[in-house]
Amino acid sequence: MMFAYEGGWFEEGSAAPVWLILLGLLGFIASHAFGQGSVIWVFISEIFPNRVRARGQSLGSLTHWVFAFITTYAFPVLTDKLGGGYAFGIFFLAMVGQLFWVLKVMPETKGIPLEEMEEKLGLTND
Repeated sequence: MMFAYEGGWFEEGSAAPVWLILLGLLGFIASHAFGQGSVIWVFISEIFPNRVRARGQSLGSLTHWVFAFITTYAFPVLTDKLGGGYAFGIFFLAMVGQLFWVLKVMPETKGIPLEEMEEKLGLTND
C-alpha cells in the first residue's frame, strides 16, 4: 500500500491513499492488540518464579518500553531516509521474526504451575 502511494499510482489530491493508509494502520493496531501485542504482558506475568518475579517483571516492562521508545523515534527517521514502504517493510519483517520466535522459542505457560515451569526451565535450586 505504501509503495503504491509513493509510486504515484493514485491521482493527485485523491482521498483514496489517505483512507487506505488509515485503514491499514487501524487494521495493524487491532490485530497487534489481539495478537502479538498482548503476548509480552502475559509472558512476563507467568514466566518468572516467585522469588524473582518483581524484578523479572520490572526488567521485562522496562525492556518493552525502551524498545517502544526506540521504535517510535526510529520510524520517522526511517520514513524520511527510505520511504514509507521500506519503513513499514522493516517493521513487518521484525514482527514476522517475533512471531516465529514466540512460536518456536518461548515456552507454553498455559495450565502449567509455576513450580513445574521453574523445573522445565531449569530454575530450581535443587
